[in-house]
Amino acid sequence: MAIYYAENQLFTGEKSGTWNGGSIDYYGPNWRNQRKKARKRDHYTCQDCGIAEKEYGQQLSVHHITPFREFKGDWRKANELSNLITLCEYPCHRKRHSNNG
Repeated sequence: MAIYYAENQLFTGEKSGTWNGGSIDYYGPNWRNQRKKARKRDHYTCQDCGIAEKEYGQQLSVHHITPFREFKGDWRKANELSNLITLCEYPCHRKRHSNNG
């Protein structure tokens, strides 16, 4: 499946279901701390499929429920814990981005 995705560039650039005008590299000075708090609050478990970090084999992702870009640079509001959710990167985080267009 990974070979198919790579050959067809399904998860890259404008052809990606998650493309939304490019990536954001900086989520504000409180991002790392808020990310840690969200993971702890969610018991280091994906909130969609229930897999734990130990079972997943790496740290889980933290997703902005309302996309960061919609806050127009207001990282304090974007990074409020109520706007963050812990997800495994694949498939749950990718599914969330695909559903958001």
